[in-house]
Amino acid sequence: MTEEKLQTTSHLDEIELKDLIVQLWKNRKFILMVTGIFFLLGILIAFTSPVEYTAQSVILPQSAKQSSMGNLGNLASIVGVNMGTAVMTEGSISTAIYPQILNSLPFVREIMETPIVVEKSNRKAITLYEYYSEKEYRKVNILAVIKKYTIGLPRTLISAFRRPKNKQQEVSVNTIITPDSLGIVKITQQEQSVYNAIKGSIKYEYNAKEGVIKLGYTFPEALAAAQVSEQLHKSLEKYVIDYKTEKVQENLTFVEQSYAEARKDFLQKQSNLAAFQDANRGLITATGRATETRLRSEYDIAFTVYNELAKQLEQARLSVKEEKPVLTVISPVIVPLQKSSPNIGRLLVIFSLLGFIISNVWVLTIPYLKGIFEKNDQYDNVIF
Repeated sequence: MTEEKLQTTSHLDEIELKDLIVQLWKNRKFILMVTGIFFLLGILIAFTSPVEYTAQSVILPQSAKQSSMGNLGNLASIVGVNMGTAVMTEGSISTAIYPQILNSLPFVREIMETPIVVEKSNRKAITLYEYYSEKEYRKVNILAVIKKYTIGLPRTLISAFRRPKNKQQEVSVNTIITPDSLGIVKITQQEQSVYNAIKGSIKYEYNAKEGVIKLGYTFPEALAAAQVSEQLHKSLEKYVIDYKTEKVQENLTFVEQSYAEARKDFLQKQSNLAAFQDANRGLITATGRATETRLRSEYDIAFTVYNELAKQLEQARLSVKEEKPVLTVISPVIVPLQKSSPNIGRLLVIFSLLGFIISNVWVLTIPYLKGIFEKNDQYDNVIF
């Protein structure tokens, strides 16, 4: 009895599968038409999407002062264990923090001032902030305009009503992200938009196994993309160096100040002793000898302090060099020749596949939905 049920169930499954295949075959023209429409839509989007280039560099984070467990980290990487974030020297900064630095407001503020050259600037250097804040430097994107006045129409209307009265202040480069008297940073809506645009265009990728970083920038023009990418590397290295050497740099500053004061005091004591000796040659009085002894003692003390601080100054300078991290460039920034987006092939495959799936789902579900609605209509007619 059980075998008969299993055979019946298997037979029914085969019938249902055949019915589905037959249903799809009957509506093959509809499926091909919908797939073709989505294919054409993919072509339209591909050719109306803004062209973008990505310029990047490959860098290796390292420090002049290596961790005592560096060899252990190298052995661990051979067997596939990442100790990059676990093995760090005291006061070092992990590569896991780099994305936070790249997305921070002060860092992006510095990138805003990067000079770039674009087609519409007539070979004149402008800042990245000017490019994003002033429409005259940007190319018209048809797809973005359509999106703005269709899907993004509500946001466009809201932003129009929220637009500040003082437009000159809104686009002024000199008013970008300046702290008030309390040290609290305030930014305008325009500055926030530029910040979001730059943050979204920064590309960061860390390969934990190889220990290298890919840092780049995506931009509509190849040369400008390379210029900003190069500035990203310089600014990131500056931020990492400032963080890593902050303590030793403070110590160096203190020693330099102390050394300058000690040198000044030493030269003064030396001058006093020499002047007394020149003025009192052949003097054998007890008072004269006592004064000379006192001046020589002051000179010896000043010389000892001066000499010791000179040694400390050299040591402090060496410490700064030892603690100074370096982002070694493995692959430098190159002006890209090929665009990174839009990827026409990928778009066509995605849209064609999407059209094929939607048309198949439509063909298979519509008959069942019609049957459900017809049953509901019959049920309503019986009741009423």
